Formats: sequence, structure tokens, C-alpha cells
Amino acid sequence: MTFMDKLKSKAEQLDLQGKADRLADAATKAAQQAREKAGELADENRDKVESVLDKAGAAIDERTEGKYATKVARAKQQVSKGVDKLAQQRPDQGEMPPAPTDPSI
Repeated sequence: MTFMDKLKSKAEQLDLQGKADRLADAATKAAQQAREKAGELADENRDKVESVLDKAGAAIDERTEGKYATKVARAKQQVSKGVDKLAQQRPDQGEMPPAPTDPSI
């Protein structure tokens, strides 16, 4: 019996593949839960994030006399998009889809 055969036998005896699979499943579940929680927090705090972005942008504009206003506006827009994208990761709360607006339906 070669070293590799012994190693393979020991790995099977210890059920290393099964343990690795269970660990991978647990890590996937934990990552999903973290993504959902981050989405919930992003959704709940959008107003606060916007407020902080506005204050920071105003402070930068004031200190630079508006020299970087375009870049600051772009950065604020990108952060807002990121928060929106993160908020989309929250779990569905069983919300009803919007009602159809076509009166013929």
C-alpha cells in the first residue's frame, strides 16, 4: 500500500469529503444571511446614507470652492447606486406585487 493509498483511506475513514461539503454549505448559508442582513440595513438606512453624502459633498465643495463638484456629484451617485444594489439583496418580505394598472384586466 502506497503513501497515497494510505492517505486516501484515512481521508475516507475520517469522512473529510463529507465534512468539507457540510462546511461549504454552512459557509454559503452564512454568506447568504450576511448579504440579506446587509440588504436590510441598506434599505432601512437609505435616508441616513443620503444625508451623510449630502453633508460630506457640501463640506468638500465648501473647502475646495466647488473645484471638484462634478467628481463629488459622481461619487455620491455611485454610492447611492451601490446602496440601492445592496438593498436589493434583502429577502422578500412576502410583499404583494403591484396591482395591474390596465383597467381591462
